[in-house]
Amino acid sequence: MGLVKIRGILSIWKGRVIPRNTVPWSEHWTVRTAAIVAHLRWLGPDSLMLVGDSLFELVPPHPLEGLKVVNAGFGGATAANVYASIESSVVLSALKANPPARAVIQVGTNDSKVGVDPFAVAEKTMAICSLLRNVGTESVVFAIPPIEEKKTAFRSASVATAINDATRQACLRSGVPFVDPYVAIRGSNDVTEDGIHLARGATLALVDAIRAA
Repeated sequence: MGLVKIRGILSIWKGRVIPRNTVPWSEHWTVRTAAIVAHLRWLGPDSLMLVGDSLFELVPPHPLEGLKVVNAGFGGATAANVYASIESSVVLSALKANPPARAVIQVGTNDSKVGVDPFAVAEKTMAICSLLRNVGTESVVFAIPPIEEKKTAFRSASVATAINDATRQACLRSGVPFVDPYVAIRGSNDVTEDGIHLARGATLALVDAIRAA
């Protein structure tokens, strides 16, 4: 198969997956979406789906051995990006055909910037839960980890806290379980590697929470 033909196929797939202006790094999103759809077909309806951003995408597979995990983490994704991905025709069709038994949703880290409305992020998280509920998948929402501002200038710790508070309240109103995997390590100095992405201890805490979900 020629290179031009391959590029044409990818272009068609990308157009089916999601509007170009709703996602960062569209090539990465195209590949990730194709993987998610394939994994849904393979693992079937008794799987656990991880819905979120790079904090999920970067979870190594070996600590989750024994679980049928569909890792739907997308690096760089905001809550709106994740919603658009799940709502896209390709992913939604795959979900309807092979709905996971349960989904863990963790979004908001990439929304944790000055000027972002925490309640809008919480509403988008609940909208993701609704999409999944409509295909028969129950959801649990995880708090996002703390932002360590001394390590990054690109996110706000106070906005992250506000997003967690708003999301917790929204979950309570909607009857969706809300879990904070990081409660035991909040306030420590080594939650993240770079202010955003999880260090080993926080990753282990996240894995434990996923296994318990």
